[in-house]
Amino acid sequence: MPAHAVDLDTKQQGQTWLLPPYSYSLRQIASDLDVGIATIQKWRQELVDNEHQIKSDKPESNDFSADQKFAAVIATGLMSEHELASYCREHGFFVEHVKSWKALSIAAHKPDQESQYKLDTARRADRKKIKSLEKELNKKEKALAETAALLVLREKYNALWDNSEED
Repeated sequence: MPAHAVDLDTKQQGQTWLLPPYSYSLRQIASDLDVGIATIQKWRQELVDNEHQIKSDKPESNDFSADQKFAAVIATGLMSEHELASYCREHGFFVEHVKSWKALSIAAHKPDQESQYKLDTARRADRKKIKSLEKELNKKEKALAETAALLVLREKYNALWDNSEED
């Protein structure tokens, strides 16, 4: 059984305060109307379901340019949590926004699984081709060495017979 029912006028007043131009915070409405925050959240969800545009006090992550996001990620890269929170307060960011921008930046520079698989298969094919070319080169080097040895032997044989004919 609910603690106490909220009359319709109070609900309408609360929903009006949720919408622009008022856009009061949930806590402020709850304290002014003496209603629980969960009730205000329920009213807010009803407005969202009815496609009303509710302005949030919190700036959206998309409100910042790509340059601002990148600068924030670079500036906060090596900061501790405390320093990050201080930086965000000074520059009007939210810590979770900066963390998500950093994660997106890191993810953008990581190769995906499919491209990594393609690279691995290409590497394997290259290694296989290199191995076969090295085998072929070794065979040709051996054949060349054998031919050179035969030429040297023939020269020696011819030189030997040429010397014996002159005697």
